[in-house]
Amino acid sequence: MRVRLNKWLGAAALALMAGAIGVGATTGATYAQTQQIKLVDNFMAWSLSDYEAATGKTVPAFKQSPQFDAAVANGTLPPVADRLPVREDVMVERPRDAVGTYGGTIRYNATNPQSFGNIGYSAWDAQLAGFTTNWEIVYPDIARSIDMAPDNMSATVKLRRGMKWSDGVPLTADDILFFFNDIAGQGDLPPLPGNLVLGGKPTTVEKVDDFTVIFHFPIPNPAFILNVARAEAGFPLAPAHYLKKWHKKYNPDAEALAKKEGFSSWVDAFVSHQNGQVSDFQVDPNLPVLKPWILSQVDQFGNEYFKRNPFYWKVDTEGNQLPYIDEQVRMLIADPEVVKLDVQSGQLDYADKFAQADLPVLKAGEKTGNYTTMLFRADQGAAMKYQFDITVDDPVLRDIFNDIRFREAMSLAVNRPEINDTIFFGLGVPRQWGVSSASPLYEDWEGQYFADYDVAKANALLDEMGLKKGPDGVRLRPDGKPLRLVLDDAVNRVQLSELIAEYWTAVGVPTQVNTITREAFQQAVIANQVQASVWFADVVSEKDMYTRPIWFRPPYGLDTNPVGGGLAWRQWELTNGAQGEKPPAEYEAQQKLVTQWQSTPIGSDDYYKLGKEVVANTVKQMLHIGTVGEVPYIYTRSNRIKNFPGENTLFIDHTRGAHSEQWYLAN
Repeated sequence: MRVRLNKWLGAAALALMAGAIGVGATTGATYAQTQQIKLVDNFMAWSLSDYEAATGKTVPAFKQSPQFDAAVANGTLPPVADRLPVREDVMVERPRDAVGTYGGTIRYNATNPQSFGNIGYSAWDAQLAGFTTNWEIVYPDIARSIDMAPDNMSATVKLRRGMKWSDGVPLTADDILFFFNDIAGQGDLPPLPGNLVLGGKPTTVEKVDDFTVIFHFPIPNPAFILNVARAEAGFPLAPAHYLKKWHKKYNPDAEALAKKEGFSSWVDAFVSHQNGQVSDFQVDPNLPVLKPWILSQVDQFGNEYFKRNPFYWKVDTEGNQLPYIDEQVRMLIADPEVVKLDVQSGQLDYADKFAQADLPVLKAGEKTGNYTTMLFRADQGAAMKYQFDITVDDPVLRDIFNDIRFREAMSLAVNRPEINDTIFFGLGVPRQWGVSSASPLYEDWEGQYFADYDVAKANALLDEMGLKKGPDGVRLRPDGKPLRLVLDDAVNRVQLSELIAEYWTAVGVPTQVNTITREAFQQAVIANQVQASVWFADVVSEKDMYTRPIWFRPPYGLDTNPVGGGLAWRQWELTNGAQGEKPPAEYEAQQKLVTQWQSTPIGSDDYYKLGKEVVANTVKQMLHIGTVGEVPYIYTRSNRIKNFPGENTLFIDHTRGAHSEQWYLAN
């Protein structure tokens, strides 16, 4: 079956979209008869010609924000119809609740310069494909269509004709070729992202015409459409017309230019200027992007200001160019207490990164602050998780961490009911790390696997390992030194981490919590200098983990942030053995299993069989220790913001389906 991602027509349309992500082995028509996809809200997106054909409605003449009227009148900005793609290829969004009005500024929080900045991080990103609110449907976004070959060995991508970067320069197939031929994996520039390396071999790209390319895969890649809907590092295009200035291949003076700008090399300069095409990590405010807002300035306090993109390529169902809101401001606020105060005083229009203990305070301040506290159900089996670096640079600790009895013992030492009561206000479920109990990849035994609070059994396992206690009650390593651990916390979960440290200390393994910045933590984990750490337990929602199974194979984290260890094992896999280290048999087998699963069409019998095996193996390996799961994720939203996701929204990957370009402000 050839899967084509380009148009939807009523109920059959939703079925076709399911086929587009590989659900089952049926055609769209057959699937429509067997399953109805139900959306959590009214949001949907089409190319304009498909929208008009599907609904029988006509999109009126295009309109723009009054903010641009003067510039159009004096000729410094083209008319709105000339800034959009050709009419048939303009993207139409059906708003979540209502057609909005233009104007206003909203503010949100980030805890440090490298943090995601909650919804703002993912709600406004543009990718080749996109998701509806709860990831029910994947649809073409930057792409006009994505056509998967029957054998899943290639994908033909057509771009929207006349689509433009934020500086008005047309987007073409050459921007994709520039990424593949001149950036990813070329010379000293960062390597090709892992989601574009399959079976140790890279994806390649063939240009067909100015708006069409074919992605060729070394092995079947049915997850491609999902991958290009959410991958940051795998964003496979770049504004060639702008970035060539810093590229040595195109500018012989690139090295001198880099030194003039204060960089040590042209590579550092190029990476800095390229950074931020997706997410909030933009450094160069002049970098052309495809997002609804563009970075205009960063002030002395690290706050970032984003203004409307005049060339944004989406409209609402009445022809109004999006976004509705004029500006967004990312406020850099490191102190969680200040975040709460700013929410209560109305200084932040939406915010997250709250603890469950904050709920009473947040609820009490709603009327004064004119906001609503929202609880989003997290599609994950743990709120946070703890892990040991199985390739830590201390060889004695490495042997200890790689003995599964140690990991099992440290899990049994954790009092999960107490954590649920004291940290999560009883809102969660004491359980082991893993996928949500609602996931089709979940098996009933997984939630309670080594999740009982059993100090006696924990001590017995540690004794069995030969880690005997000294006179002071501290266990001794095989080299005779006291077994003491440092638990790094770079995500501000100190209260929870301190409880974990108490539990581990109680079984003879004294543990000290070390609060650390994310930047320093990242450097330490890459160097294998971290012993134990706490990290987020997301990326276990079904479609998310299918595209990036970071917790289910080495290095048990992002390639750039391998919190669980095994980065050299991952390099070995990505380079087909040319670099890194061959992993032990257990981890090599798991990597092969994950690769096989990702090569299997989503929704097929083999997909579910292999997916369950991927999850079960990882739970049994005890590489991630969960505490409490099924915990709601807390957001606050100003009551002025409309078209914001409702409480039926799943928290998946920083609510990527929030679609902030169609939010608007109302008094």
